[in-house]
Amino acid sequence: MLSENLFLKYGEKPTTIDILTHLSTQGLIPPIRLRNYLIICDFYTILRKNEGHVTHTFMDLSIEYELSERQIQTIVYEYQKQFQKENILFR
Repeated sequence: MLSENLFLKYGEKPTTIDILTHLSTQGLIPPIRLRNYLIICDFYTILRKNEGHVTHTFMDLSIEYELSERQIQTIVYEYQKQFQKENILFR
């Protein structure tokens, strides 16, 4: 059922973003949880580009996601724990 809906909406090869957007709009993934996950992923990508400057990375993310630097820090340091392998119920 899900794959049929994705095929009809996005074609044969939906991107990861297409799939996540679809799951979010269907109510299967809460949008805030999805946002937090994307922030954590972007944090490490941008950190590499910023040559390890954590402060610059927090500033870049706060601009990109329109959140305060403190909110970004909380997401990266606190919510990151929820996405660790040992905290995932289904593997």
